[in-house]
Formats: sequence, structure tokens, C-alpha cells
Amino acid sequence: MKPRKHLDAAYKSGLEQRFQVATKALGYDLPYEVDRIKYTIPASKHTYTPDFTVTSNVYIETKGLWTSADRKKACLIKEQHPDIHILYVLYRDQKLSKKSSTTYLQWAEKNGLEACKFADQHQWIDYIKRHL
Repeated sequence: MKPRKHLDAAYKSGLEQRFQVATKALGYDLPYEVDRIKYTIPASKHTYTPDFTVTSNVYIETKGLWTSADRKKACLIKEQHPDIHILYVLYRDQKLSKKSSTTYLQWAEKNGLEACKFADQHQWIDYIKRHL
């Protein structure tokens, strides 16, 4: 089902628009989205389970699609656990999104993460051998 287009583009939903019309009809002229209230999302704890364990602090994570949430998680783990090493084995080196010219491997290098393509078998085999 296609989302319906609103008559007034200033509103994000039809309910917001209907509410404004109803309140104005009752004599209330309530400003719409004029204030901003800052807030902080408190820290939340998560658990990461790597795909393959090479040693007690060396892992391999395989990725077909490496979503922005996955990439954010990779950076957080690297930052919070500098003693843990993870090689990201990617199915292919595709662009981060349709609008980006950056590939997965370029992004990984920029963020200090080890990554290679699955087809580059010698790279992930060398990684395993280096850490055993």
C-alpha cells in the first residue's frame, strides 16, 4: 500500500493535520513543531557473537550485506575492546549504498578494521595462520 500524500507538506501525518484543523475550529491556534527538546539516549548493553573463533581474542565475521548498524557495531567493538581482533570476510566489495562511492573495503580501511573478500582466500587463510 502506498503512503498517502498530505495536502499540507508541513505535517508529517494526516492525523497531525486533522488535529490542527480540529483545534483551530475550537479556537486554539497551537504552533506546530516550533520547539526542540534535547535528550540523551542512555547507554544500553548488547552482546556480540562472532561467527568464527580463531583464538580466545581473534575472530572472523562473515558478511554478505554489511549494514550501517553492523558497521557501527564493528567500530564500537574495536573501540571498546582493543585487545580483540576481528577479520571481516565480505562476500563482495560493494558500495555502502546507492548514493555512496565508498566500498566496504575502503570503509573498513578508513576505520582501522581488517577486511577482505571471501574470494581472496589467501588473505583469510594468512589471518588464521598468523593468529594460531
